Amino acid sequence: MTAEDEAKQLDSVTDVVHEKEFDASKAKEAMTALLIAPQAGSGASSITGGKKAISVSKDDVAVIVSELEVSEDVAEKALREATEEVGDGKSPLAAALRSLIIS
Repeated sequence: MTAEDEAKQLDSVTDVVHEKEFDASKAKEAMTALLIAPQAGSGASSITGGKKAISVSKDDVAVIVSELEVSEDVAEKALREATEEVGDGKSPLAAALRSLIIS
């Protein structure tokens, strides 16, 4: 076997790349489902941060931990910060996911 044949064979073995196609519509549907998901009765923990208590959903923490593979402390911190940013009545989960992905 020549050196050229060996090089081709080595390239054929090492150049295996399996590309996954990203389906933007599925991702958008998932984010929409997370925003619409009911927050009531999800077992929230109250965390005091200075002047007011910020309630963080245990389910939201679990979603962030499982999807982004971060610690619970990091997930709770991101959710607290997102809660302050988005205000009352809106889900902080999407904002927390966005901030952790971008950072």
